[in-house]
Amino acid sequence: MYTELEGRLLKAKIELMSRSAFISTIALSLRHVITSDVKTADVNGITVRYNPDFVSTLTVLQFATLIAHECWHVAFQHISRRGTRNHFRWNVAGDYVINHTLNKAGFDVLPDWLLDSKYDDTWSTDAVYDDLPEQPQASGNFMLDLNEEQAAEMQEEITDIIMRAHVQAQISGEAIAGSIPGEILRSIDKLLNPKLPWPVILNKFLDQRVQEEYSWARRNRRFRSTYMPSLHNYGLGHLTFAIDTSGSVDDEELRAMLSEIQGIQQVFNPQHMTIIDCDTRIHTVHEIDQNTDILSLKFNGGGGTRFQPVLDYISEHPTQALVYFTDLYGETKLEKVDYPVLWICNSNHKPAPIGETVYVD
Repeated sequence: MYTELEGRLLKAKIELMSRSAFISTIALSLRHVITSDVKTADVNGITVRYNPDFVSTLTVLQFATLIAHECWHVAFQHISRRGTRNHFRWNVAGDYVINHTLNKAGFDVLPDWLLDSKYDDTWSTDAVYDDLPEQPQASGNFMLDLNEEQAAEMQEEITDIIMRAHVQAQISGEAIAGSIPGEILRSIDKLLNPKLPWPVILNKFLDQRVQEEYSWARRNRRFRSTYMPSLHNYGLGHLTFAIDTSGSVDDEELRAMLSEIQGIQQVFNPQHMTIIDCDTRIHTVHEIDQNTDILSLKFNGGGGTRFQPVLDYISEHPTQALVYFTDLYGETKLEKVDYPVLWICNSNHKPAPIGETVYVD
């Protein structure tokens, strides 16, 4: 029935393959249907529908733009991310972000599409939505193209499509950072590296450093006929915690940190613990033993943030591991150290230049 349009659809898909491995992989993973049941075009996550009268007015290159537009909705996961937001306004926000991406990549312009130079690479869909008026203006050809029917049931399949596209882009040598918007890369990173609550990660970090020391001086009495070592010592050696009190940590966060440190003392039973109160300098070094009431410790601070004073202190007072609570707004260049460092960050700052960084939800 739509033989000529289906031929142009195929040519448009081939055009996409020459432009982007990422978006063409998504396009080839979706079902494409030409039907008069839709005004212009829409997508529900795995099926894209095109109105024959609308697409018949488009060139092959514009048809490729239209396919890419719908596929970017899938890549941005716009349907599952809408939540309770207004459908129309969220669709408009998504279109502004997508059309900027397409325009930047040199795709042919669609008739009356939504494009505003204000909404550049620094704008996420959420930010554009918040910036738009409650009733944003749209052209007569505006595509209300987010079809949410059965979308939740297809989320796992949509996730698989996005991850497959990411892998194909890597295999093809596509410049991921330049061709895939940061908003999508952050989403992919969450899928690849789901962030656990920081106390869970902290416990895992320390658990990996628990040392088992067996002493051959004591016979393990459970083995009568064989001389086996007994567990002479189980636990951690010296742990150091640094708390950035520059103003980036409020009282509730401080109490949560101290409570977690107290739990670590009870669970891991380290031989020795140090808690450092610091901002641009070290204010107090608290030496902790089993009799210390950790929750009652006093802290100062309130200035800026520097990490080097703590690292210098530890170079003179070696530790088995350093756990640093901070917003990471300090030095951006730090020399590598010969002990594990875990940064627990309560901001959106990029990861620390050394050690491992986890984020407080």
